[in-house]
Amino acid sequence: MKIYSLLLVILWGVSIPAAPSDSAACNSPEARRFDFWIGSWDINQKILRQDGSWIELKASTTVSPLLNGCALEEHWTGQVQFFWLGMTHPEEIKGFSLRYFDTSSGKWNIYWMDTQNPDLGKPFTGNFSEDKGEFYASRETKKGKQISRIVFSDIKEYSVHWDLSISNDDGKSWRVIWIMDMQRKLKSN
Repeated sequence: MKIYSLLLVILWGVSIPAAPSDSAACNSPEARRFDFWIGSWDINQKILRQDGSWIELKASTTVSPLLNGCALEEHWTGQVQFFWLGMTHPEEIKGFSLRYFDTSSGKWNIYWMDTQNPDLGKPFTGNFSEDKGEFYASRETKKGKQISRIVFSDIKEYSVHWDLSISNDDGKSWRVIWIMDMQRKLKSN
């Protein structure tokens, strides 16, 4: 499966710098900041509806290291209902993310694709500060520039909080549109 994931990245032409030949770069404290997330997780989601209320749905994800820990792959599955994509009822999607720490820029890059949008596109980029990770991506819309922000916070051994926000005023204000509270799946004996 890991080879398949890397082939997907190559086939879609994503420009990812070659992994350092010296694995020391992959073992730096900053390059290991996502290690907390390795494993399998149950997810309680809250997704904003167009009327301002929230829908609660379940999901799960599994995160594994690649290239001796130089990158991580995520395999996500669950139901979503994104009003911004015109969804009027929950739909099952499968998602894939690839993330790695770029030693040349000193930033994390997060690529995401799913069955609704099978295109890796531009990455979210950012870093961790203290015990919180913030990652940003921007795009042009009909109404102008929109910035999206992913935040990993409240990181504990068995739980983590994730949210996605958007800003249409260059980051002056943010609107949370998707929340995921993850609980680590315990291994059965």
